[in-house]
Amino acid sequence: SPSASNLGGIANRTRESLLLCEAFGFDVVLVETVGVGQSETMVAKMVDFFLVLMLPGAGDELQGIKRGILELADLIAVNKADGNLLPKAREAQSEYSAALRYTRPHAEGWQAKALLVSALEGVGLEEIWQDVEDHFKEMSKSGQIEIRRQDQLCHWLWQEVNAGLQVMFRNHHQVKSQIKTMETAVKSGKISPTLAAEKLLRSFDRSSGH
Repeated sequence: SPSASNLGGIANRTRESLLLCEAFGFDVVLVETVGVGQSETMVAKMVDFFLVLMLPGAGDELQGIKRGILELADLIAVNKADGNLLPKAREAQSEYSAALRYTRPHAEGWQAKALLVSALEGVGLEEIWQDVEDHFKEMSKSGQIEIRRQDQLCHWLWQEVNAGLQVMFRNHHQVKSQIKTMETAVKSGKISPTLAAEKLLRSFDRSSGH
């Protein structure tokens, strides 16, 4: 099969890029993000398998990752499990494994786990790929892959709608003329964000004839 394609970051058209890669015959596409935050939540809503890569020895391991990310993970891989970092990597793996036992699974019928991996020594890579394949087989057999993809398509639909509405709203002549004034009033504490939003929405609604 074709080799994997790697897309760095989460751009506005990452989904379209995924479809383009599939159209060109790539049956494995990797979407890479940096850090823990909104981009991870976004990518989890685009892919069949969500792998979270963690590093050992960064202090309190579970302090650096939100519970929401754990709930999205299909697998956690603790990298740099070699040399002097191996004991800390094992400790981190144990902590993540314990946390995952008390975390709601991302997919019905699949229990995420934490594995050790060393990119330097090439250790654990086969185990990760085996987990990816096992996940796809199990989720395909139960119909979860199809359900996940359908949910992702609906999420994509509403993201596009919300993005389009934001552009329409900000460019609307009556709203546009008030935005700076409202932002200044909110920053100075003269009006609450909720009330400012209501005023802007009413301007948009009245001028739209509703």
